Amino acid sequence: MNKSIKKDMTISAINMKKNEEGIIAQLNTNNKNILRKLMSMGILPGMNLRVIQTYPSYVFQVGYTQIAVDKEIASVILVNTSLQIKNEVDY
Repeated sequence: MNKSIKKDMTISAINMKKNEEGIIAQLNTNNKNILRKLMSMGILPGMNLRVIQTYPSYVFQVGYTQIAVDKEIASVILVNTSLQIKNEVDY
């Protein structure tokens, strides 16, 4: 019998791969300029984020908008991703 377990993981957006998706959990910075930039682009907790590109800059799809940011700014975006774990159970 196969069992499937979903586990939520919160990771920085710079650790995500192309086409990976998640929900923005937190903007982890005290820098008001970075917060202002992210918020003005619609990058807010609760929004769905998908990685379009990781090099040379990070490009994310948030809602209907694609946003390009550098590594410093991308690193403060913490995203919840669901990791699906499959267990094989024999009885």
